Amino acid sequence: MLPKINSTAVAAYAKKDKELTYNMRGLSSSVQITTPNAALRFSFVNGELTDVADVTQGHLSTAAVEISGSSQFWQAALKGGVPKAGYESLSMGQLNGLKIDGDFLGVIAPYQLGLQRLFRVFVDAVTGPLGRKPEFHGHRDTDTAVGRYVYVRANGQEARMYYEEAGHGAIPLLLQATAGADSRQYRHLLADPDMQARFRMIAYDLPFHGRSLPPMGVRWWEQAYLPTGEELMNWVVALADKLNLDQPYFMGCSVGGQMALDLAAEHPDRFGAFISLNGQYDPPTVPDGFTNDLFRTPSISTHLAPGLNFGASSQIGPESSAHEVYWIYRSSFPGIYAGDNDYFMYGHDLSRNGHKIDAHKKPVYLIAGEYDPAAYDEKHGGAAVERNIPGVRFIVTPGLSHFTITDDPQGFKEALIPILDEVIQRTGQK
Repeated sequence: MLPKINSTAVAAYAKKDKELTYNMRGLSSSVQITTPNAALRFSFVNGELTDVADVTQGHLSTAAVEISGSSQFWQAALKGGVPKAGYESLSMGQLNGLKIDGDFLGVIAPYQLGLQRLFRVFVDAVTGPLGRKPEFHGHRDTDTAVGRYVYVRANGQEARMYYEEAGHGAIPLLLQATAGADSRQYRHLLADPDMQARFRMIAYDLPFHGRSLPPMGVRWWEQAYLPTGEELMNWVVALADKLNLDQPYFMGCSVGGQMALDLAAEHPDRFGAFISLNGQYDPPTVPDGFTNDLFRTPSISTHLAPGLNFGASSQIGPESSAHEVYWIYRSSFPGIYAGDNDYFMYGHDLSRNGHKIDAHKKPVYLIAGEYDPAAYDEKHGGAAVERNIPGVRFIVTPGLSHFTITDDPQGFKEALIPILDEVIQRTGQK
């Protein structure tokens, strides 16, 4: 049974939302949200929400954008309380039957963050506000990471790579960020005293990312960034060699999670253990018509990718941490996320090389946040990795998401430490 939707109450709630007004700044258009029992048209003038009209009774949509979905989707999304995984946001909903149609270039792409907020405001207005965890302010006294540059050669190129290092443990731990992002995502982990006691942590920026420029001599302004999985792995191996790391653990999230699994297959002897965060077995399911060219085409707003990724961040973690995910993605050079995501979605496929992984010889762990598809996609996600590759340990972490390293740092640390202690025990490294 779907809840009754009161347009007046929704309007009153939405008009008070400062985040919605700010994210819609400059927009003079309308957006319709359609459920099986209601249709509300939200009208904006220069970003201000001026009207929420109930157009349920026999009116065709005249809105520039319409957000709609099946009865099954809306029943789950409007249930109230802690949201069901896959129904918590506009981004995740599109993997579960939610549709967005309309003016893509004029509204959907440039105002993606505003549409993400509008979905959340609509749901909260109907079901009640969704509670978030308190803000996490980090470990100030142990926030002592030191940044350095090192010249690294790989793929016939040389790059000046940036990395940050923290911790006095004996085990090196290389940390790979998500697609298009950089080592800032690991700032809380680098400052954590429990992690520092166990590891020498090294969070690096791949060439083209963060504070690492493109490799020297590459005419990047003439070509798209299109890395292969082999090229990405080569940079990691070359960095480990340059820093003289002995059997380092490798841990990466998202694209880094795919890299962890591929490194376990292609470079098993170079690393001591492999920890994949939200990695997948083979190419994941994506919405119909999706292509990463959306994120490298000049006519499409660069607000699109950061907005979509904000929607994939935790909806119950600290609010400022979710926005930190967005901030990092807004500062990524256009097209870099697209290139990494090509590897994440199409270049990684353990049906081709998973047979090379010996998870009994070297520990291979796949940790998926409850709100990441890797946790519940039986065909392509973590369960498929565990099912097809003997010895892989698959763990679902309650309440965590795709960007868990950033958007819920304390929740991530609490879930991670016992797992890493288990890995340390298995490898015999101390």
